[in-house]
Amino acid sequence: MKSHKHYVLVVICALALLSDGRTASGQTAAPTIPLVPGLTIVIAAHDTPPADAPRSTIVQNIAQGDSELVVTVTGVDAKGIDEVTSIEGVDDNRRPLQLTIRRHVLAADLAGSHVQVLGFHTDDSSEIPGTTSLGPSLAIMRELKTAGRTAYSVIPFLRLPTSTGTLTRVGSTVPIPVLINGRRTELPAIRVTGQLTYNSTRDNSKRVRPWEQYIFDDPKHPLTLRLSYGADGDRDASKPIFTREVVKIDFPAREVVTIEESLTKSCRVEMPGIYFDVDLATLKPASNRALTTIAELLRKQPQWRLSIEGHTDNTGGDAHNEDLSTRRAAAVKAALVRDFAVAPGRLTSAGFGERRPVETNDTMAGRARNRRVELVRDCSGKP
Repeated sequence: MKSHKHYVLVVICALALLSDGRTASGQTAAPTIPLVPGLTIVIAAHDTPPADAPRSTIVQNIAQGDSELVVTVTGVDAKGIDEVTSIEGVDDNRRPLQLTIRRHVLAADLAGSHVQVLGFHTDDSSEIPGTTSLGPSLAIMRELKTAGRTAYSVIPFLRLPTSTGTLTRVGSTVPIPVLINGRRTELPAIRVTGQLTYNSTRDNSKRVRPWEQYIFDDPKHPLTLRLSYGADGDRDASKPIFTREVVKIDFPAREVVTIEESLTKSCRVEMPGIYFDVDLATLKPASNRALTTIAELLRKQPQWRLSIEGHTDNTGGDAHNEDLSTRRAAAVKAALVRDFAVAPGRLTSAGFGERRPVETNDTMAGRARNRRVELVRDCSGKP
């Protein structure tokens, strides 16, 4: 079999822990960011090369249009942060292929680097000294907040050119909505823009294009929440050809209690932490924590019966979405029966396609929210 190259462009964001804490003045405290193993980040991406771009300049094996990536933090210590992402693809014979790619980011670079590598590549080393991944370094954030500008370089992954220039802070802090453990939350972010220069792989000429980032305004973990860039020569990134946005963040919490409360009171809950391969009904390994939570709840409530509902966004045709949502719900049921010893008679599954959106499908964040799994308790014989 020939060697295969698989690329994942990722703008990664670590968790923002939900907090109802109050300051001494009575105001709601800003969310904090404890990085913990098990933190899982869902990144929606949209890639739209310019219409006149030669095919030879479009990097192969990168998803065009909407795509979604799932990244998990597996370790945090004094040496740095460990990250892992699993991706699905095909080999040179068009057979399904699953890959796991890991990255270790050094603590010294989290503190002082001015270079950010956004994505994972199978040819890259698992450790890339001198770079960050989750977002810009503390030094960059400090310079943006004190001087309003900073030197900055960014690389999609190492085989592509580095874009270099100056980022400038624009305006005051703005709220960025992110779905955290199933709950829509606004995170404070600073907006930065810049014209960054890179060498074209087509003719080795210098090219300039506009970049824009929204960075989580946190003194310990300044993380990229949104990133986009425009076409060569554009004045700004208002018409991006490349966009990344963190849309969901899940992390270990009091999940059993929260889900039990919702099912007890309203007989329905949106289940966080269920992840599928893109446009498939294959559960990602990061879903195991959520599946464990459901199994534990059913053991705690032996009289309960649950229906597992699958839902999609409006991308694709009605029949496709109906089928995909049905297969995804069935995959959750099958995993609970097969891997967690849940009695099959306590579970049913159904798919509803795009018919029951909970947010607009006009944004990446809305479409990501609509791609979901819900649990419904049979409350006909309450309690």
